[in-house]
Amino acid sequence: MLLFGATGGRVLEGGTTVELVGVFSPGVVSDDGRVLSPAGPPTSALFRALRPGQARIEVIRGDPWQATPETRQIAIVVAA
Repeated sequence: MLLFGATGGRVLEGGTTVELVGVFSPGVVSDDGRVLSPAGPPTSALFRALRPGQARIEVIRGDPWQATPETRQIAIVVAA
């Protein structure tokens, strides 16, 4: 598992090697079982290694509604 502080992400190459599990916001479970989360963009992108190989992912940071997002491409090597 790879967890990045990010508002988004995607797999550019090597979709059989890694997958984007999802983009998440923090939350808290209240006493009555409701999930409480803050308003705003997500804060974490979670990727999972599937099998040995190489992949390239893109991690996106920044407020998706107010500014041009900042992106970073990252090469991933998954070893057995």
